[in-house]
Amino acid sequence: MIKKINKDKWEGIKLRKLPMYNYSAVWNNLTTIRFDMGPTMELPPEFSEFYDVSLGTICNAGCDFCYVSASKKGQAYEDICNTWKKWMNKYHDIYDVEGNRCFTYKPLQIAIGSEGEPTCHNDLSEFLKTVYETNVVPNYTTNGIILASWNKPESVYYEKANKILDATSKYVGGVAVSYGNKSLRKYADDAIEGLLEKGNCHVMIHHIISDNKSVDEFIECWKKYGDKIRNHVLLPLMPSGRSKKGIDDGTFEYMENALNRYGVQNVAFGAHFIRSLETSKKINTWLYPAETYSKNVILTKDKVQITSSSFNLTPIKIIDLNDEN
Repeated sequence: MIKKINKDKWEGIKLRKLPMYNYSAVWNNLTTIRFDMGPTMELPPEFSEFYDVSLGTICNAGCDFCYVSASKKGQAYEDICNTWKKWMNKYHDIYDVEGNRCFTYKPLQIAIGSEGEPTCHNDLSEFLKTVYETNVVPNYTTNGIILASWNKPESVYYEKANKILDATSKYVGGVAVSYGNKSLRKYADDAIEGLLEKGNCHVMIHHIISDNKSVDEFIECWKKYGDKIRNHVLLPLMPSGRSKKGIDDGTFEYMENALNRYGVQNVAFGAHFIRSLETSKKINTWLYPAETYSKNVILTKDKVQITSSSFNLTPIKIIDLNDEN
């Protein structure tokens, strides 16, 4: 069975409603239910339900397929906690008679990653606490290099890894561990072990699907972890950043057959698989246009830059938090 997590930290119901955009949603214990109010419409950038959030462009891996070209020479953005609090203060929650937050225009959840590796930022643990205290669910994606040292006292990352895992246990809804770089899979496996042991959160694995062999490797990973993993998230290789190629022809069909053959259920698909899923006769899933309910955020000091996605970092809205209007 999927390991149960203590959901006390997420008790309470939250409502979001933007009727002019045919949008109404109820959130409870890490689950969002959207109601059919008519044709699906894209939410305004500042009222998205979900954001990918960048805390910087630094990464300790430098994978050759990285779609944002993150590197060890990247930067960690400054004052992220205060910037987040200032942004969330622009939204006003409505409380019920018992004093519980019940209606919000804030995002329901965020996924920290986007341009870089979150665990490289020295303020990640404090940021997770800050987001949680603003009544938003923080999640993050990691390559596992730092978290892998959670049970290795001799490692220079031992204290940091356990500090992050402690914050994860208290404040985080889910963590996705990247499995695409074969040379880092030992770190990924060790990080997954630590998250399952101490994280008190849903654990996901991100797989880069590029060719038939990558599908076979995903299936082996799925067999290895069984239902300990909440979802295996399948992401097609994209020609972006340092990656110069995309998914091979025929690989999606090969993946369809594998999912059916092994009866894989705990799987989710990246947005760039939408076109293939729309015509699939073997995979049944609920689809809505990419970026309808989500956007990407670059969180620099006193500034929130909202972009359509982490594949397109051109701002579509900039919120200057020094502007009182």
